Amino acid sequence: MLAIVAIAVVSSGCGGGSALALDPVAAAATKTQQAGAAHIRFVLQLSGPRLNGGKVVRIQGTGAVDGTSAELTTNMGSILQQAGLDAGTNASTREIVLEQNGDYVLYIQPGALASQLPTGKHWIELNVSKLGKAAGIDLGQLMSGSQISPADLLSMLKAEGAKIHKLGPTTVGGTAATHYRVTVDLAKALQAQGLTNPMLDLMAAKAPTVPVDVWIGHDGLVHRLHVSYGAEQSRMGLTMDMYDYGAHVTIAAPPSSDVYDATQLAQQGMSGTAHW
Repeated sequence: MLAIVAIAVVSSGCGGGSALALDPVAAAATKTQQAGAAHIRFVLQLSGPRLNGGKVVRIQGTGAVDGTSAELTTNMGSILQQAGLDAGTNASTREIVLEQNGDYVLYIQPGALASQLPTGKHWIELNVSKLGKAAGIDLGQLMSGSQISPADLLSMLKAEGAKIHKLGPTTVGGTAATHYRVTVDLAKALQAQGLTNPMLDLMAAKAPTVPVDVWIGHDGLVHRLHVSYGAEQSRMGLTMDMYDYGAHVTIAAPPSSDVYDATQLAQQGMSGTAHW
């Protein structure tokens, strides 16, 4: 999961080329940042030789983003089926991402797997920043809210080595838009963010360039982002649609009495010392 977050953030945090060439996308990023909260739809597609018999796993979801906060509902049916679990009508999970006391915290309501939680608990809490430190990654620097905010992703268009192409007019969800494609030099994007980590360096070595597609409406706002990453036989593709800019949304943590903090257990698992 950390790898997926890292890929999505870094490959979307592209930049470079000439400032003039990037002006349409940079201007859209600025306007999108100022537009407030937005609703989103997303599709995550994963494929690999060890995943679902080599077939594509498709995960869909909806939700809202507001600055560094997000609340998502994700259909995990395909993942559960692959694991041999019958999710029935409870295949959806809810995730809430918040910045709390300088750390990024993830709350998960696990749907079909809720019966595995201690009695009276319905949410799992994971302090993603602490887990990142355990893995040798400064997630405070890596994430900075940009893994959930399309505007923040686009505001990172400052690194060298990217090339932008205007692909022409199209529509997104019935809205007229212009399609751009940016080819990102992943190593330079990592360097621009000051990120050094063996996992990230390996990603850059296996897939030096990453395509990022951006659809900008006639209103000057970003209406769709698509990030694609592949190394050897494994691939990840993330498509995110943004709409209802300026929507009123309230994103808050669940009651503490309803939450099981699994951060320490996850840290032990990363170090190979976990025990139940």
